[in-house]
Amino acid sequence: MTTKTKIKLLFGILITLLIIYYSIKTLSHFDLKTALHANINWFLVFVSVIITLYSNYVRGLSYTLGIDPNINRLTALQVVVIGHAANMILPLHIGDGLRFAFFPRNYSALQRTKLVMVPAIADSVAIIVLSMLAVPFSGFKDPRIVSVLWILFFSCVALSLLLIACVFFIPRIRNYVRSYLTVGLLNMMLWVLLSYVLLLLATWLGLAACGFGFAASLPLSLAVFAVTNLISFIPSSPGAIGLFEYGVIVGLAGLGIHQGEALLAGLVLHLILYAALLPQGLVLYLIALHGKYGEAVKKILRH
Repeated sequence: MTTKTKIKLLFGILITLLIIYYSIKTLSHFDLKTALHANINWFLVFVSVIITLYSNYVRGLSYTLGIDPNINRLTALQVVVIGHAANMILPLHIGDGLRFAFFPRNYSALQRTKLVMVPAIADSVAIIVLSMLAVPFSGFKDPRIVSVLWILFFSCVALSLLLIACVFFIPRIRNYVRSYLTVGLLNMMLWVLLSYVLLLLATWLGLAACGFGFAASLPLSLAVFAVTNLISFIPSSPGAIGLFEYGVIVGLAGLGIHQGEALLAGLVLHLILYAALLPQGLVLYLIALHGKYGEAVKKILRH
């Protein structure tokens, strides 16, 4: 492991400890006894885990049925899931760097970078679009999150206008963009969007499992989806420990849910993510290490 990687890990561990400390300090006055004795519908939790697993498969289809049909579905699933799983146990989104190792060997560094960055941009667009739609339908009125959403919206508009200007005035960028403006790119965006719709469905069932009821959980899930996914943009502790729970509390508090109930919901929703991503990521990682990607993974970890 290089010095650069060691510094990133050390910095990430310090941030993680800081976040956990302030999370415990902030949440220490909550009545956890009542929360721990709450009735959880574990069948709905299980279904939510299955949907989360399937959303990863759908996200992988953004490669095979989108921007790169040459990648087989197992490879695409490895690229998606192992990165997510690593981010659940490593700080600062370090897991994103592992994705580069799982593309076919004949792919150049530039090609791998494009195949990581373009879907990542699609992720951001899908999150912002769904969050912008989710907040009005949920009735969520927290001024902090609404302000962030408007800032992100106008930032996207400004960046889009800048891109259009660059495409119009700079021939090299125009040719570069033309190579990506294909039916495959549109298909990729649709599969990415569908994967986040499935995650929204998993959130809805997770909240219903906490006893909020199916009808009441729908607007709650919209608010929670918006806040927790916006928080995911912050490179922080592994799996956004502490931040994720805080995001759920903010999302539910904006709709009048007591903080103790919101904390329980946050813990259950986070458990669903870990139960889905870690086993799936571990299995795919072991398959990769025993296959042709073993050396590539080790090389990535050394840099």
